[in-house]
Amino acid sequence: MKKIFPLSVRKAFTLIETLIAAVLIGVVVAIAVWVFPQYQASSALTEAINDGARIGNAAQAHFAETLERSVVVQYNPVTGAITGPDTFRLQDGNKVTPGYIIPGNELKITFDNKSSFTLKHAKGGSYTFSDKGELSHSE
Repeated sequence: MKKIFPLSVRKAFTLIETLIAAVLIGVVVAIAVWVFPQYQASSALTEAINDGARIGNAAQAHFAETLERSVVVQYNPVTGAITGPDTFRLQDGNKVTPGYIIPGNELKITFDNKSSFTLKHAKGGSYTFSDKGELSHSE
């Protein structure tokens, strides 16, 4: 006897399944596009805080060791390398995050009651560090 409705094997997705998958992918992409700039700004802030703290600590150690009142260090924005006197040493090597926008690629750090230095991050904002460890952020 011949079957009237033979069992068929599905070989493709239906139109509804394909549309649902496309909508779900669209929602995920929309959320990612909305969140990504916030993530970048947060990442830039964290990098600047860490790098600023490391530079400040190295400057304080330099001042304590040499009894000088100021130090000038050079910054390479491509590699993130910091070069200065032999007594100016950053923890974990003399490198910070590449891409800061620093006028003349030079940081002058002085040790007085009005001392501060600024790191301007290409991903977002300027971060100014004072000798008292205070941080201010501007766009």
